[in-house]
Amino acid sequence: MKVESLARIDLNLLVSLQVLLEEQSCTRAAERLHLSQSAMSKTLARLRDVFQDPLLVRNAHGMLPTPHAEQLRDPLQIALQHVSKLLDPPSFNPNVSRRHFTLTSIDSAYQLFLPSYFGPLLSKAPNIELDYRPWNAQSAHMLTQGQIELGITVKENVSNVPWKSTVELPTNLHSQPLKDDYMVCLVRRDHPALAKKSRWNLKTYLKSGHVQAYCEGKYKWMLDFILADQGYERIIAAKVPEFQAALTIIQHSDLIFTGPKQFATYAKQHYPLVELPLPLELPTITYLLTWHERFDEDPGHQWLRQMLVEYINPELSVAC
Repeated sequence: MKVESLARIDLNLLVSLQVLLEEQSCTRAAERLHLSQSAMSKTLARLRDVFQDPLLVRNAHGMLPTPHAEQLRDPLQIALQHVSKLLDPPSFNPNVSRRHFTLTSIDSAYQLFLPSYFGPLLSKAPNIELDYRPWNAQSAHMLTQGQIELGITVKENVSNVPWKSTVELPTNLHSQPLKDDYMVCLVRRDHPALAKKSRWNLKTYLKSGHVQAYCEGKYKWMLDFILADQGYERIIAAKVPEFQAALTIIQHSDLIFTGPKQFATYAKQHYPLVELPLPLELPTITYLLTWHERFDEDPGHQWLRQMLVEYINPELSVAC
């Protein structure tokens, strides 16, 4: 199909032809289209010129379609129905939708939030497909390009600093806060630090070995930069690709893992670990739901965002 050829045709003529074929009368067609008799006659003349056919010819009872017009009847009606659907407002029915959503999430959010919403989400939309990707250094760019539709990342609530431990989101990405959190420490149940709880302080923390999970290809984050500003540095004995690997390591070693409080609560339910306070004042973090502005008014995307907020943070859903 050469779309360029359609530019030479007034597509309103096709609507007029449809009404003429239905009414088989210029007078009645003019009334339906709120045109004068003269304007309708001129429209029929233009149609005859476009199709190089009389299309409708007079007889004793009105006008009869030519064989060519009869051939046009069904495809014309189908074409106009498709055009009409293009003009309908977008809609989304979760009960029957087979839409594919691509999401990305930082590791801790995946562990924390997925169990709370995955089941209810699929119970409301049993035929949708969710494709999860780990958040990495390219995720923000992929969100802007439409390769990923929705992401969950973390914002560190700190400003006026000369360093950035996380990538700033592009301005065309919109976001909604999900939950605030703060940092704590996790150790195994018989960790030496627990035998000397009264001596659990920054000095003990810094003398111990640590395991750190990579985020966006980096293992240093806000904690390490704040320590460096104060002239300190952690002993990072192990660097792993994900939080789950860090949990496995600390339950079999004397290493310490520093992570979000909510993730620590999850970890203690599944691993023989103990939580200790972080012996250092640190700004809070906020989990963010983020997406490209092109999806702001998309009904399916709006539904998915609403569902995630509802199940991740019901209080926030009620407040909205």
